[in-house]
Amino acid sequence: MSALEESKILFQSTCATNSEPYALQNIGDMMSPEFSENCIIIVDPSMPIHHNAYVILDFEDELYFRKYIEKEDKKLLRCLNSKYEDIELNDKFEVRGCIVQQKQRKQKLLHYYLLNKISGELEFNAKGKVKPKDS
Repeated sequence: MSALEESKILFQSTCATNSEPYALQNIGDMMSPEFSENCIIIVDPSMPIHHNAYVILDFEDELYFRKYIEKEDKKLLRCLNSKYEDIELNDKFEVRGCIVQQKQRKQKLLHYYLLNKISGELEFNAKGKVKPKDS
């Protein structure tokens, strides 16, 4: 069973499942040190989110780029920069997509989901990995 299947609940994006991935620019230091200011993130609107995933989420008429956390019976949005408070979600939020890649200036492209060649399943890595050349 994959890590995705073991998570408590998967939330499917509210975007159409045939939606194409898109790029956004990270503004601010809320997601540092993993995501530097002005880095480019690639968002896949068809990928379900799960505990510890990096997400774009619409909550109370605001779009957020945060880490999605499931803690006991709560759903939270967490900044990686500890200067910022967690946001507790109620049931009225819309998933816009899951961050699958990032590109920072003078850095190799990082992928947060890579295909496991043995199991054939996507595996999540919170720190991102450089995609092997043979993939």
